[in-house]
Amino acid sequence: MIVTSPFDTWEKDAGGHLKVWPMLGFTTALFGRDAVGLRIEIGTAQPKPGEQVPALQLVLQPQQVRQLADALAEAEARLADARFAAATPGGNA
Repeated sequence: MIVTSPFDTWEKDAGGHLKVWPMLGFTTALFGRDAVGLRIEIGTAQPKPGEQVPALQLVLQPQQVRQLADALAEAEARLADARFAAATPGGNA
């Protein structure tokens, strides 16, 4: 398989759109001095009381925590730039 975009390997729906889920929440846990737990709760609606929340639970090594933090900071900066450009007269939306 030849990958030409990072999104080539993402799961897609029948229309070819990326399958993504809204994040409902997240929690973290420190596992000693060597790892961090990250639970990302996902879904299309808040669950009813007593229902299990779909979630992905990960364990991250220190280097992975830094890589994830850097990637999220970069995404936040790009989002801020895109919003600024859209709000500026003559900006690209």
